[in-house]
Amino acid sequence: MPLVEPIPSAPAIVLGGGVAGLAAARLLARHFPRVLVLERDVRSDATEPEEAFRSWRRGGVPQLRHSHAFLARLRLVLLAHLPDVLDRLRANGVREIPLAEMAPAAMGFEPQPSDEDVVLLACRRTTFEWALRATIGARPEIELREGVSVTGLTGGSRDGGRPRIRGVRLADGSELPAALVVDALGRRSPVPGWVAALGAPGPHERSEDTGIFYYTRFYRLGRGRAPAGTTGVIAGDLGWVKIAVFPGDAGTFSITVGAPVDDPDLKELADPQRFERFITAFPQVARWRARGVSVPIGGRQTPVLVMGQLRNRLRHFVDDDGPVARGLLVIGDAAYHSNPIYGRGCSQALMQAALLDEAVGRHPRNPEAAARVLHQLSEQQVRPFWDAAVAADRRSRGDRSGDPPGNALAYLGVMAQQAFGWFLERGMLPATREDPVVFRGLLRVFHMLEAPEKLTRDPELVLRSLPTLARVLAGAGPEPPFARVARHVALARMT
Repeated sequence: MPLVEPIPSAPAIVLGGGVAGLAAARLLARHFPRVLVLERDVRSDATEPEEAFRSWRRGGVPQLRHSHAFLARLRLVLLAHLPDVLDRLRANGVREIPLAEMAPAAMGFEPQPSDEDVVLLACRRTTFEWALRATIGARPEIELREGVSVTGLTGGSRDGGRPRIRGVRLADGSELPAALVVDALGRRSPVPGWVAALGAPGPHERSEDTGIFYYTRFYRLGRGRAPAGTTGVIAGDLGWVKIAVFPGDAGTFSITVGAPVDDPDLKELADPQRFERFITAFPQVARWRARGVSVPIGGRQTPVLVMGQLRNRLRHFVDDDGPVARGLLVIGDAAYHSNPIYGRGCSQALMQAALLDEAVGRHPRNPEAAARVLHQLSEQQVRPFWDAAVAADRRSRGDRSGDPPGNALAYLGVMAQQAFGWFLERGMLPATREDPVVFRGLLRVFHMLEAPEKLTRDPELVLRSLPTLARVLAGAGPEPPFARVARHVALARMT
C-alpha cells in the first residue's frame, strides 16, 4: 500500500499550456494552493480572438490553425466545470449548433428532450485556446509561465524501485520542485525519455500510421451567413480523398482536404490557387466558395496549411505494478492521440482534464493512487474512441496489417470488426439520412456521448438500419449526402 504523502508546499506543475494543460490547471487549482503551467511558446496577450488568430505562432502545436470540431462532450465538460469559459466563447461569436440543425432537412426530424446535450460548438482552435487562457489570468493561484523550456524531470528512488518525480529541470539548469507533474505536452511529448533517464520502465506504447496528410485554408463569410441548407460539419470520404467544411466562430469557417500520403498529385494542394480550383470540383464544398459567399480570411495570400506525420498513438504510464513513475500523470494527446479527421482531440483533452480532477479529488495526497484512477477512468471512457479510430483508419486504407496471425479468437474478432465496418458503411450511415432514430444514435456516438460499441449493441439501431441496407444493396438507397467525384475529374480541375 503506497504511503499517503504530507500536504505539499510545492506547486502542482503542468507541462504544456495548450488546451489540455490549461484545462488541467484550472481543475487542479481545486486541490492545490498553487498550480504552475510551463509553456515553451510565447503568446501575446490578445484582447480578442481575431488578434490571437493573426498573431499566435505555436511551434509545438502544428494543428493550431487546422480545422477543429468541438463536440458535445466537450461542451458538457465546460458546462459542468468551466462555465465561465463557455460564457466567454458565446460572447465572442461562438455558435452552438443543436442536433436539429444538423439533421437533413427532408428527414422531418423532431427534437426530443435528450437532444439538448447534443450541441456542436462552431469555433476555431485559436479562439477556444484564447478563451481558456484568458480565464487563467484572473486566478492568482495559477501561474502561467511562457517561453520556458523544460529539459527533464527530477527525482529518483531510494530502494531501487520505481522513481518518485520531485520536480522538473529547465533549460537554464535550474530545477523547480513539484507536488505533482502533469504531462500535457501533446503527441510529441519527450516525457517517456525523461522517465527512462530516472530508471523508470518505459510506457507501454501502441502506434499506427494514419496514412494521411491534411491541407486546410480558412475563410470568412461575406454576409456572416452560411449557404442556405447547410448544417453542421459538411464532410465526405470518397476513398481516394476526404474533404470537409468546418464552421467557425464570428462568421468564419475552414475547408480541410485529407489526402493519402502516397498520392504525389495531391501534394499540389499546398498551393492556394490549386487548392481553390480543386475544391470547386465538389458541389457541396464549392457552394461555400461561390462569388459573394466567402473570402479567404487573410486575403489572396491566405496560406494552405499542411500537417502530416500523424499516427494513432497510445501510451500507458500505468501498468499492473502501478505508475512507471510516482507523481506523474499524463493526459491529452500525450496519452491518446488519434487521427484528427475524427475531431476528438480537444474533446478528449477536456474529458481527461475532468478525469484528472476526479482522480486527484479521490486521492488528494496520494499521487500513485490518483494515477491508477486516472488510467482506469481513461481506459473506460477514452480508449474505446481510440480503438474505433484505429479500426476506421484500417478500413479506410483496406489494411489488414493488424490481423494477429496464429490466434483464432483474435482473428475472428478482426473479422467481426471488418464485417461491422461493412454494415456501418452500407447500412447505418445511409440510414442516418432518412431515419431520425438512427441519425440520433450515430450522432450521440460521434459527439462522444455514447461509446462506439453502442452501434453494435443497440438492437433498435441495427434493426432500423436493415431496410436501408437492403435498398443500398439493390442500388436504390438514399442519395449520398456528398456527391461522388472521380479522382481524375478533380485533378483535371486542379491543374
